[in-house]
Amino acid sequence: MASRFDIIFDNPILTKHARSRLRRNRVIPWSIVVVTLCAIVCWSYYQINQLSGTTPLTLVIMLQVVTLVFAGAGEIGSSVGGARESGILDFHRVSPVPPHWLAVGFVLGAPLLQYWLTLLTLPFAIFLAVVGPAGWQGLLAFEFPLLLAAGLVHTLTLLGAMISKKPKAGSRGLIGLVVLGLFLGQGLFFGVQYMLFDLSGRMARIDFFGQSVPWMLLVVAYEAILIGFLFVPSVRRMRSDRAHLYTKRQAVAFLSTLMVLVLGVTWNLRGVDGVVLVMLYVMIFIAMLLAATLTPDRSEYIKGVRRALRMGRRRPNPWSDSGVNRLALAVLCGIVLIGTTIAWEVIEGREVNGAAAYSQTIAIGVLTVAYVGLGLQAAQLFMRKHGQTLFVLFLFFAWLVPLVVGAGLGGAGYQNAAMTTMAFSPLAGILLSTGIIEDAMFGVSVQTVRIAALMPAVGFTFLFQFLLEMIQRRLDLAVQGTSARRSPDPFDDIFGVPDKDHDPELADPIDGAIASASKRNA
Repeated sequence: MASRFDIIFDNPILTKHARSRLRRNRVIPWSIVVVTLCAIVCWSYYQINQLSGTTPLTLVIMLQVVTLVFAGAGEIGSSVGGARESGILDFHRVSPVPPHWLAVGFVLGAPLLQYWLTLLTLPFAIFLAVVGPAGWQGLLAFEFPLLLAAGLVHTLTLLGAMISKKPKAGSRGLIGLVVLGLFLGQGLFFGVQYMLFDLSGRMARIDFFGQSVPWMLLVVAYEAILIGFLFVPSVRRMRSDRAHLYTKRQAVAFLSTLMVLVLGVTWNLRGVDGVVLVMLYVMIFIAMLLAATLTPDRSEYIKGVRRALRMGRRRPNPWSDSGVNRLALAVLCGIVLIGTTIAWEVIEGREVNGAAAYSQTIAIGVLTVAYVGLGLQAAQLFMRKHGQTLFVLFLFFAWLVPLVVGAGLGGAGYQNAAMTTMAFSPLAGILLSTGIIEDAMFGVSVQTVRIAALMPAVGFTFLFQFLLEMIQRRLDLAVQGTSARRSPDPFDDIFGVPDKDHDPELADPIDGAIASASKRNA
């Protein structure tokens, strides 16, 4: 009889990692190293009569962070990268093991040795917490969020290893984690000290929508939610390398949840300048990433149209993976618009006759998300293989070139032209359009900068919507014409229609068979 714990105790991936990672010749040497390091810390600070201070416990916690978070993430990247490179992951995909079992097996099984080593440090951490100022309550309040933080990093590493185009890149992720750890080492040390020994201060509780809640409860809730949303695309990629990271509904749910979480912790920052601006930049970036994850390419859309025609529909369901991203993108833009407007009206507060006005700034940000999503979709439908490259080239000219040209004009003394030119890029235009730094704009009118920033956002949105609709119609007409000339075959979705003169997957989207089909059906 199946049990809810079979995903742990009957997971073949987890069993395989347990047998390989917990071998005696690996466990014993590393256990001796970890126990020796903890013993040296305790003995050293006992000799100088500072065993009850804050530093010994912090050092032991730092050892836990390095072992569990960084080394464990490196093991996951190496394991998943090796499975993809050897092809064993493809074997697991066709096996009866569900995809979420595979993901759980990798994320829990690969760092089993690191979990064991972290467990060996707990007696030393408990002893130092009891004799020190933290107490066992303070240690417990820190260890549980640390465990979830490790799970968050491990899930993010699993996702990175699954979406990497080169399987070996996952095994090289440990180098980046080590460099990151060295770079953040000092800040991490003092951060651990602050969270361990200042729990009775203002870190003890955090305001969430004006309600004071325990900081540990809030951090655990945030980490658990993020783990869930990062685990979903990992499971989808375990099912297929071609699967989108999120369905359109999942992307909308992710952005909505994230917006609520951000508004909750910033609710009491009333009157603080820059809250709306920071939130807008962050949400624009996340919304664009989500828009990219739910954008189908040309082949996928054409297969979706074929399936829709067999079911008596003209186009795929806009909420399906093969449907264009237009409807889901509109919802994402609406979430960004509503969330940042709430932050402006309620949190930061609208200042009457003030310098900072966010109505046009928010509009620029929302339209930027819109034209990035529409432009990427149009490029993906226009070119089967190089659509992303084409759109990245557009972003280079639309976002980076105005900054470079503006910097050059500013260096030459043309300050007015420099500010106006830099505003064409949303990277600078969103900031300049707020009026927050009006004193540093060399006398350039804020309204002029806002118009300069708004024009490309509106223009590109309408342009890409027009191009997307035109390309989509041509693809529809070509697929309808091809389907009308032959009976559908059940293998069409896999191999395509075997006629390069009429197959829209093999034709050029402008002057090839699609253009001819559109002329015949006009």
